[in-house]
Amino acid sequence: MVKRLLISLLIIASYPAFAAHLVGGEITYKCLGNNDYEVTLIIYRDCFSSGAPFDPFASITIYSSSNTIIQDIDVPMLGSSRLPVEAPNSCTVLPLSVCTERAIYRFTTNLPPRAGGYTINHQRCCRNATIRNVTNSDDWGNTYTVNIPSNDVGCNSSPAFNDTPPVVLCIDQPLNLDMSASDADGDSLHYELCSPLHGGGKNSSSTGFDSPKPGTAAPPPYTAVPFAQGFTASDPITSSNPTISIDPLTGVLSGRPTQVGQYVFAICVTEYRSGVPVSTVRRDFQFNVSNACKTTISQMETQDINPSTICNGLHVDFFNLSRNATTYRWDFGDSTTLGDTSWVKHPTYTYPDTGTYSVTLIANPGDVCADTTVHTFKLNYALTITHERTGEVCFNTNTFDFTLSGNYSNNATAEWNFGGATNVGFTSKLLHPKNIQFLQPGVYWVQATVKDFGCEDIVFDTIEVVDNPDLSHVVPETEVCVNVPIKFRDASTASSPISHFWDFGDGNTSKAPSPTHAYQEPGVYTVIHTIQTFEGCKDSLYEVFPDRIRIYSKPVSKLKTSEEYLTIYDPVLLLTNLSENFTHTETFIRGFQTLESFKEQTIVFEDTGTYIITHIAYNENGCSDSTLKTVFVEAPLNIYVPNAFTPNGDGINDLFTFKITGAESFVIRIFNRWGELVYESSDMDEGWNGRVRNVGSEASDGLYTYQLVVGTSFRARDITKHGTVTLLR
Repeated sequence: MVKRLLISLLIIASYPAFAAHLVGGEITYKCLGNNDYEVTLIIYRDCFSSGAPFDPFASITIYSSSNTIIQDIDVPMLGSSRLPVEAPNSCTVLPLSVCTERAIYRFTTNLPPRAGGYTINHQRCCRNATIRNVTNSDDWGNTYTVNIPSNDVGCNSSPAFNDTPPVVLCIDQPLNLDMSASDADGDSLHYELCSPLHGGGKNSSSTGFDSPKPGTAAPPPYTAVPFAQGFTASDPITSSNPTISIDPLTGVLSGRPTQVGQYVFAICVTEYRSGVPVSTVRRDFQFNVSNACKTTISQMETQDINPSTICNGLHVDFFNLSRNATTYRWDFGDSTTLGDTSWVKHPTYTYPDTGTYSVTLIANPGDVCADTTVHTFKLNYALTITHERTGEVCFNTNTFDFTLSGNYSNNATAEWNFGGATNVGFTSKLLHPKNIQFLQPGVYWVQATVKDFGCEDIVFDTIEVVDNPDLSHVVPETEVCVNVPIKFRDASTASSPISHFWDFGDGNTSKAPSPTHAYQEPGVYTVIHTIQTFEGCKDSLYEVFPDRIRIYSKPVSKLKTSEEYLTIYDPVLLLTNLSENFTHTETFIRGFQTLESFKEQTIVFEDTGTYIITHIAYNENGCSDSTLKTVFVEAPLNIYVPNAFTPNGDGINDLFTFKITGAESFVIRIFNRWGELVYESSDMDEGWNGRVRNVGSEASDGLYTYQLVVGTSFRARDITKHGTVTLLR
C-alpha cells in the first residue's frame, strides 16, 4: 500500500494541530494466513471535547527490528461509535455529561517472516491539559504500538481486548472491571498496569516526529509518559481500600477511586508461548473519576477520621457522611438497651460505660438500593495529666524531681524529653523521673507524653538552669588627693538581675554597678563590694578591700590682687600670696615668666587687655589647689562733643563731629524738638551735615538733642551720654 502524501497534507491543513480530545487507543493484529495480517487501530476521544473530530486517515508506520521503514500507510477510518455508558451496579446512575467515542482504522498487509520481526506504530499529540496524574499533561502525546514476533512462521495473532473500557468511574465506588483479552492462538496471557507512551509534539509548523500529527511515526524505543509525584505506572489513580490493581491472570481491574479527576493509565497484555513472551498489546486510556454518580452510599465519620472521640468520655456526636440518601437508621451497638437507635441524620448518644461498640448506619433503609456500613468505636475517658517539679536551679547544685498525676492506669506509659543532655540522657520512660541533673546551664523545654488505653496527653514545662553568680570587680589600690574622683568597676556575672552595694568606708555608699566616688577627707579607707541575686540562683557574695584607698589633704590656694581695673596710665598691680598648707606655689600671667613662691610681687603691664592670673599651690604629697584672678588694663575713656555747628557750605564748621578715645564701639542718635530721629551713625568719620539722615531736606535752625552710647570691653558695660547741639546757618 502506497503512502498518500497529498491526502496527509490535506488532513494537516484541514484540522487543528492539537488533538487534546483523544483519551486513548490500542493496536492489535490478526493473522489471515500466507503472511497476511489484518491490523486494527482503535482510538478513543471525548464526545463533548471542543477539539477536532477523529482524523479521517490515521498514519501507521511499520518498522523492522533495525528501525528501517517497511511500510508507511495512511489508513482510512472505517467508522466511529459511542461507548456504552454502564454503571457499576443497578443502584448507580451515571452523569449524563459523560461520553466517549471509539474510531476504528483497519487495513491488511503482507509481512513475510523476518529476523527480529516488526513493530507497528501510530502517534498523535496531545493529551488533555486537565489530567491529574501527569505534570504538564498537554505536553505529552500518544504512541500506540504492537510487535510481530521474529520469524513469525506460525503467523501469530496478537491478544485482543474482549470489551471496551468504562466511560466513567464513580468516586468511592468499588471497581470490578473485566479488562481481559483473548488470544486466537491459545497463548497464555499476563496482565499488568504499565506506562503510557509519548509520541508527537506541539510543533504545528512541522510534519515530522515533533508535529501534533506526525506524517511518519518515530521509530522505537519510545519514551514513557512520566507520572506526577505520588503516582506510578502501577499506582496511577488516587484510591484506597483497596488501591487500584489488576489481576495478572484474569485481567480484572479492582480498587476504589477516592479523588475526582482525569487519570491516564495503560494496561499491557503479554502473550506467552511455552513460557516465552511473544507479543504485547498496550491499551492506553484515560479514566474519568466523577462525583456526579448517583448511588446511595452509607458512610460515617469514623475514629480513623476523627480520633478525638476515642478519649472523649461516654458522649459521642456521630456525623453522617452518606450520599444520595434521605433517610437513615443508626444502631449504636449498646447491648444494655433496646433504645440505642436513631433516625436522625447526625445523632448523639451517651454510652453507659467505656468499651468497644459496633455502630451500624443504614442509608435509605428499606429501599432496594439501601447501603449499610458498620464501624467499631472505642470509648475511653479523657486522659488528663498534670505534673509537679521540684529542685534547685543553680547549675552547680541543680537536681530535679518530676512527678505525674492524673487519671491514668497502671498500664500507662510515659516518654519524657528533657530538651537537653542530663545525667540520664535526653529522655526517660519513667513515670516519675528523679534526681535529674542538666549538664549545661540554659533554658530547657521539658515535655512528657503519657499514653493509656489508646489515649494520650502531653504536659510541658520550662526549666532555666542558671550559672551561679560570679563576683568580680576592679578596686584600684589608689593614693589620691581629696575631691579626686575614683572609678570602681564591676565585672560580676549572673543569669538573673544583680543588685549591688558598695561601702566606700567614709560613710558613703552606692547601689550603682560601677560607681565613681570622691573622698572629702584625708585618710585610709576600706572598701566592701556586695552583690545579691533574688531570682533564679539566689545568692549573696561580697569582698572586703582593707586599707585600699589612701586620701591626702590639699593645700589652700589664695591670691590677693591690689586692683581689678587698671588704666594704661597707671598699670601697676600688687600680688599678695595668702595660700595655706603649701610647700611652693606657681603663678602664671600672659606675657610674664612663671612666678615662683613669693609673699608679694609687683607687676607692671605694658599694654591694655584682659589678663588671667593662675595661682597654684602644691603640698608635699603632690596635691594642688588653684585660684584664678582676672585683671583689666584699660585705655582711658575720653569723649568730646561740640555744642554747635554751621552747615552753610562755607567750609568752616559745616559738620557736626565729635571725638572718643578708649571705646570699642559707639552709636549716636540726634533728635529734633518733636523727638523725631534726624541722624544716626556709628561711623566716627561721617558727621552730621545738617540734612535729615544726611540725604534728605535741610534741617531747620535750632536746638537738637543727642544720645551717645559708648561700648567698652573691660567693664562689660555701655556708657550713655546725653546733650544738645545748636544748628546755625
